[in-house]
Amino acid sequence: MSRTYLVLNVFGNCLACCLLLGCNGSGGESVSAPSEAHSEPAKPPVNNVAAPGIHYREAVKSVRIGDFPNAQRSLREHLLTNPSDTKAMELAGDIASRLGDTPQAIQWYRDAVEQTPQPGYALLDKLAKNLMATANAYESVEILKQTISAHPDLERPRYDLAGLVTVLGLNHDAVKPLQWLIQNNLRDEESLIVLANPDRVQPDPEFCRKLLDRATEDLRPHYALAKLDAEKQDWSAVSKRLPAVLKRHPDFLPAWALQGRALVALAIADPSDSSRRKDLVEWATNKPAALETLPEYWTAAGIWSNHTGNHTAAVRAFAEASRLHQSNHGPTLSQLQASLRQIGHEDESNRVAKRFDQIAGLNDAVKTFLERNSKSQIAALRVAYQMVDLGRMWEAEAWTSLAKSLPEDPVATIDQAHLVIRARLRPDSPWQTEASLVASSIDISDMPFVTWDADVRNARTIANRMEESPVRFAEQAKQRGLLHTVSLAPEAEKEGHWIYQSTGGGAAVLDFDLNGWPDVAIANLDGAPMQSNSSPNYVFRNIDGQFSDATSASGYADTGFAQGITSGDYNNDGFPDLFDANIGRNRLYRNNGDGTFSDVTDETNLIGTEWTTSAVIADMDGDGNADLFEVNYCGGKAPYETPCRSDATGKLASCPPLKFEASADRTWKNNGTGQFKNVSRDWMQPTNIGRGLGIIAGQLDEAPGLDLFIANDMSVNHLWSSSNIASDKATAAATTRLTDLGTVRGLAMSGQSNSQASMGMAAGDPDGDGDLDFFLTHFAEEHNTYYEQVAPGLWEDRTHAVGLYEPSLDQLGFGTTWTDFNSDGAMELLVTNGHVSDTGRTDIGYEMPPQLFTRLESGRWQEQLNNSLGDYFEREHLGRALVTLDANQDGRTDVLITHLYEPVALLINESEIASESIGLRFQATSGHRDAIGTTVEVQSAGDKRTLQLTAGDGYMGSNERRLSFALPDASNNADIVVNWHSGHSQSFKGLEAGRDYLLTEGIAQPIPMNTHVQ
Repeated sequence: MSRTYLVLNVFGNCLACCLLLGCNGSGGESVSAPSEAHSEPAKPPVNNVAAPGIHYREAVKSVRIGDFPNAQRSLREHLLTNPSDTKAMELAGDIASRLGDTPQAIQWYRDAVEQTPQPGYALLDKLAKNLMATANAYESVEILKQTISAHPDLERPRYDLAGLVTVLGLNHDAVKPLQWLIQNNLRDEESLIVLANPDRVQPDPEFCRKLLDRATEDLRPHYALAKLDAEKQDWSAVSKRLPAVLKRHPDFLPAWALQGRALVALAIADPSDSSRRKDLVEWATNKPAALETLPEYWTAAGIWSNHTGNHTAAVRAFAEASRLHQSNHGPTLSQLQASLRQIGHEDESNRVAKRFDQIAGLNDAVKTFLERNSKSQIAALRVAYQMVDLGRMWEAEAWTSLAKSLPEDPVATIDQAHLVIRARLRPDSPWQTEASLVASSIDISDMPFVTWDADVRNARTIANRMEESPVRFAEQAKQRGLLHTVSLAPEAEKEGHWIYQSTGGGAAVLDFDLNGWPDVAIANLDGAPMQSNSSPNYVFRNIDGQFSDATSASGYADTGFAQGITSGDYNNDGFPDLFDANIGRNRLYRNNGDGTFSDVTDETNLIGTEWTTSAVIADMDGDGNADLFEVNYCGGKAPYETPCRSDATGKLASCPPLKFEASADRTWKNNGTGQFKNVSRDWMQPTNIGRGLGIIAGQLDEAPGLDLFIANDMSVNHLWSSSNIASDKATAAATTRLTDLGTVRGLAMSGQSNSQASMGMAAGDPDGDGDLDFFLTHFAEEHNTYYEQVAPGLWEDRTHAVGLYEPSLDQLGFGTTWTDFNSDGAMELLVTNGHVSDTGRTDIGYEMPPQLFTRLESGRWQEQLNNSLGDYFEREHLGRALVTLDANQDGRTDVLITHLYEPVALLINESEIASESIGLRFQATSGHRDAIGTTVEVQSAGDKRTLQLTAGDGYMGSNERRLSFALPDASNNADIVVNWHSGHSQSFKGLEAGRDYLLTEGIAQPIPMNTHVQ
């Protein structure tokens, strides 16, 4: 839905249209005699009117015959002797407007308003319209507010005010008028949407630029344009645009608040630049005292306090901001609960987090309603139920009433639902229940205020050395025998593809024959969903760096409609197995240990026909047996029966996933005897169902136990944190719990509290502070997101601060990885891109080039030129899954990327390495042997790093289970401490550079494997 629709169509004949559509000051109405011209819907004003004299009567007569110049002369004569006749002033304004002298009309109307104790609606309306005709929008806003105050029973000025302030970016000034309309049964769909989340509506740049062109003295429209810059996280543009506004309009508080937010962001982004902090301190010194009445001021104060380490001051600031937002602003609630957690106020943090979770649910419900063309009864009713949970009963009743009028997805009990909600309302019911105002219950009386001149922490100096060790790849799939194209139905490339054809292309790395060389399995999906008529998935055996097709010989023969593939040792026999995620029946293939696989899906009791995209094999309950987690996408039959088409090309196109119901993820417990049990309801606490695409498993938060991070498409991400893991294996299933902490820990949404189209995932420690950070890829025109772990188990969206925001806006990202490709001790970030549909647009491509980023000393990331990285990077692709492996055992990490309609790419890493590296493989003995969640602390001289062995590996794939780290230049060996997932800790000393080792839990000596061959 476009912004123009949300303003001009929402509020109908709003005053903003007078400027956008070019209407004149009188609104196009003719001037008639006073007896006809001044009828008003409200009671007439008390005017200071003298008895009509000869000049006034002459003016009226001239108006009736259309002689406006003579009428104007007569009125002037009349007003010389009757200067307080406001009726004559109003008529003079009408005539001036009719003659095109809008400034004079404004003056007459303004004089009449100022001299009338209670100005009539018609007079105020004409003044507002003429002000708009001369681009005096902000004065018109004030007149509309005066109109509402003088005539509180009228609806039109409320619509006009709401429409005007939203195009100016003053969204929260629209809240009170729209609330009144709803409470007076004057509701409409668009008003409800705006009230659900006022930040959803963006300013109108065309309108604001027109204001600047026509009223050059008023610079306040620059504030609205700066808000659009802020939406793109372009804080530099904001900070440059607003100083002139503040100088010209020193009392314009919204611009003060936004400028402060921009200066905070810039000072955080580059702590080494002292001028940034100087600008911030100067702003804080000069700000108006009234600025503290705006929540945006407190938000800036909270963000600054957090980044200077003053978390208690941050709690005060975010609590103030949330109180002013009436506990309805998602980003503020997110920051408040995180800051409370930082200072150990767990109970208060959990209460705020619950409210934040409800706001997130509301935003997703509204998004789904809009995606279904505002016609779905069930989607509207879900919004109503979210409003009930939030204590916003007026909106709940209005949404239920709206739902009853909608034609699609009918709900049989809609009338009963409406009656139940309506019964909870009385005329004196508050807009929002007191219990829902969670921020007001937090005692901040003893908490300090923000310190604007404090220092912000500096980024760690871990930088890529690209100049001395450039990264470069050679695409060698064909050369090395890895010949495979992810096949779709033959007509898809010509006719376009359905949503179910746009996502697939999974790949998994495994050494299934245990010869020490990584093999690969790759998906096919050229049949029909829910059927077993696709070409089989392929498995390729790697012998000395050359691949051969082992599909038939191995018995790996899954002909389901494939999505992702994962590998893991589900039966703990030392041989990695394969699990295929399909649209339809998923398949588990047991590695028989002799180079063959057997389909054991039936005998292991794995049932169901969902749309599964990704999966992971890992021990989630800590009993030593590998469990299985399935990530599911859309549910029901509609995704396979509902075609969508591109407006530009007319071809089939991928439907937005919110058009379809979500499908819940599933957890399968391994009982240790070769069978699985569906324990989803037993283990997984209730949460909003997502549409999952990617997964990462590991020890992700600060609590013990294996956790799961799920990337959901256009709905909030999930962080399933495990808890209450029993030590008694016999009772583990009864006590294991997976609780979704995504919103609580900052991973569910972007920093603007928007759920994104999450797909690919990377996990690593690129800033070298010893914990896991995440990077998620998203849809075109919304940024990829970098989540930095700022405290144990607490993440923050730092995308813009590290320079990863803008480079992703015109890309649609899928697979991604953080990997140290040139062994310089710093990770690079690799992203594969490609659209889901050919939209026919020139600004957003269909096929797209991949991207590689390197980290600078400042902590920011810089995109590398593709022509320096190898031929593959100079071409465009429909990239999908990305997995890592050392295909030729030279110690450098290589990359396999799948595509639609194009053979898979095997990117052999030919980078000039900065130093030697060590590769590690793991075998646990007191838990599941894959050792997922095990961490490694590198303790070489001058080098302390932490690595973790994770699984899932993001989008529909599974990496080689190998950790690698570079040694400092002067070192040829390393000492490490391995913290096994079981809780045991073990030291390994003197590991030699230039080779891989197998580390076995409880065995002191590492087992040398291959030596790296350069």
